Amino acid sequence: MENLFDDKFSGHEYKEFIPNSKSGWNSKTLEVKLKNIAKVIKDIDADIINLCEVENKEVLKRLNLKLGAKKYPFIYYKNHTRAIDCGLLSRYPIKQTKAYVVDLRFRPIHKVVVDIKGYRVPFFLNHWPSKRHSNQKRLEYAKKLKELYSKEKRFILLGDFNSPYEIKKDGWGSGVNYLLDDAIDLWQDIPRKDRFSYSFFGKKSALDHIIISKTINYKDGSFRVFKPRYLMSKYKAPYRWQISKNGKGKHLGRGFSDHFPIYATFSTKPYKKTEPRIIDIKTLHKIKQNRVKFMLKDVMVVDKNRYGVYIEDKNRDKIFIYLPDSNYKVGEVYNILVKELGFYKGKRQIVLEEIL
Repeated sequence: MENLFDDKFSGHEYKEFIPNSKSGWNSKTLEVKLKNIAKVIKDIDADIINLCEVENKEVLKRLNLKLGAKKYPFIYYKNHTRAIDCGLLSRYPIKQTKAYVVDLRFRPIHKVVVDIKGYRVPFFLNHWPSKRHSNQKRLEYAKKLKELYSKEKRFILLGDFNSPYEIKKDGWGSGVNYLLDDAIDLWQDIPRKDRFSYSFFGKKSALDHIIISKTINYKDGSFRVFKPRYLMSKYKAPYRWQISKNGKGKHLGRGFSDHFPIYATFSTKPYKKTEPRIIDIKTLHKIKQNRVKFMLKDVMVVDKNRYGVYIEDKNRDKIFIYLPDSNYKVGEVYNILVKELGFYKGKRQIVLEEIL
């Protein structure tokens, strides 16, 4: 939500969100922000939505009313003395809630159990300490979260983890990766070039996550970043809520958030899984659709550069894998599941794959 504060003074506001101050935060600018956020929520049209950076339950109720016919019958928000925290809107009944404090200086982890047609699903809402704090602090959150979800048959972890999908050189990202030995991060279901929901001075990161247990029925290929044109700045970054002087001036009454929303589709019933069709590289070059499910058997890596690898089949046909997840070695032979294709200068290339 990028700091969804109300228009009443409580003493916990950030300086630029003190109502009726020189910053220009008031009932009028709040109404614009609520209207803008409501448009995004209505366009996503999710059954369950986790929101980060909400001041209190009252402003969450006001946002819900802005949704009109699409307002949600069930709301979760924990009352507390922190400035901003997580909330949840649901079209399904909320049956149980609890907040778990990891460190009194930061936001808790929230457990919200939702009954989806008799299917009990625990959602864990997260907004971990920012990068200003040590990796160790986010690792404390990861350890507590794993302790909580390890007791569940199924779970969905949501929110702004302030920890990227991949571990960076300074160890940033180790918090999220601590969770992934027994859970699935849905970022792995889209090409690496698209893995970002946040942009800081042009540096793109996947800080927001949907992480699921292997017992959750996820629809393959449904995870996406929601970024219609109106949500993007001219630099293709999130069109954030606008405050002059780099956030230290006046509210300008336009913009949305500094994060893109992410979403995915699930079912209470298992999705029908299809076996991949075995194909050769020559045929793969002719495929028109992007989202696919093909297997390349016994292909060899014949060249490698910083952008990816070239593979070749027994017919000596070649194709490039752009920014692969796997660490391919030149001269090695692999069976590869192809999940998504793309184009580069008019030529087909693989942009999402998995070694089988």
